[in-house]
Amino acid sequence: MQILADENIPYVRELFSTLGEIRTIAGRSLQQTDLTNIDVLLVRSVTPVNANLLKNTQIKFVGTATIGYDHIDLNFLEKHRIGFSYAPGCNATAAAEYVISSLIIMSERQGFDLTNKTVGIIGCGNVGSRVWQKLQALGVTCLRHDPPLQEKLGNQDFVDLNRVLTADIITLHVPLEKAGPYPTYLMVNQAFLAKLHPETLFINTSRGAIVDEVALLHKLTQCPKMTAILDVWANEPTINQILLQRSNLGTPHIAGYSFDGKITGTTMLYQAICRHFACIPTARIPLPPAPLTGLSFSQTVDDKTAIQTAVLAAYDVRRDDAALRLSAQTANPANAFDLLRKNYPIRREFHNITISLPKEKLLLANKMQQLGFNISFSA
Repeated sequence: MQILADENIPYVRELFSTLGEIRTIAGRSLQQTDLTNIDVLLVRSVTPVNANLLKNTQIKFVGTATIGYDHIDLNFLEKHRIGFSYAPGCNATAAAEYVISSLIIMSERQGFDLTNKTVGIIGCGNVGSRVWQKLQALGVTCLRHDPPLQEKLGNQDFVDLNRVLTADIITLHVPLEKAGPYPTYLMVNQAFLAKLHPETLFINTSRGAIVDEVALLHKLTQCPKMTAILDVWANEPTINQILLQRSNLGTPHIAGYSFDGKITGTTMLYQAICRHFACIPTARIPLPPAPLTGLSFSQTVDDKTAIQTAVLAAYDVRRDDAALRLSAQTANPANAFDLLRKNYPIRREFHNITISLPKEKLLLANKMQQLGFNISFSA
């Protein structure tokens, strides 16, 4: 079996060398000529996989180590009986932790208490549901909007779009859909933004094409107290530098880029290929120890301080924001954007950290545990 993989898929050689010969290539430079004699193609979200790329090749399986597949022509794959798999949920925990870190940063910067805010969650799948769970742990009131999920579950806990847009904070967690009953392409347009109050805190970690960036810039200009936290951009890697300057936090499409999530995505593809080709999955990736494995608090710490300290010690979005703003000053910001993603430092999820607390701190322990941290009790 000949396998061609995006060089940014972690541990691809360690896992897939058990199945055949591995070649790697930068995703954005992939050409049809690279697919000569290739059986399996493994990509990330930067690589469009369509008829122009795959026609007249012997590709038997395509996998993307991402939660979305809007860059894959599924109709072509089905028509030519090419197997397919993606990695739904692999980065959901990391993306949810990005949102929590961002909100804690903004609560400190702007001087508000999250428990006094209402958060509107648009899209309650793998990521949105985790954001909701973590915010519930913090005692934050949430409004959830997800028409396809509501239709599927008949759940009356969801609210309509007009209601969710009344929230103080709006966070998007929807797939990019250009057709069908629930399209999301340019969903955040002038009409959508007109319904937000002037001091709304707006977060997008879904896809850049969900937002009309011209309309968003106009809204931000009209409402200088509105907050924008953006991880995804239209026309990546050539992002709108004016919108970056106006955003309160801006990052290079890395919300879900935890090391744990990447390994999970690679492993999911490996297992899918083993199923497709009737192979026994035998390879395993031992995760290395996290740089930070524990924090200890005494009984004098208040809950808010402990939570802020733990979350920002695990992951502080401001580091990625600073890196993107520095990259904008280079001669080639688009190339710098790609390099930030390619050379992204190892970031571990909350569950790698054990929080040591006095036994008297049971309520805090419960909150920390629901956020995703491990808990131990000191004497």
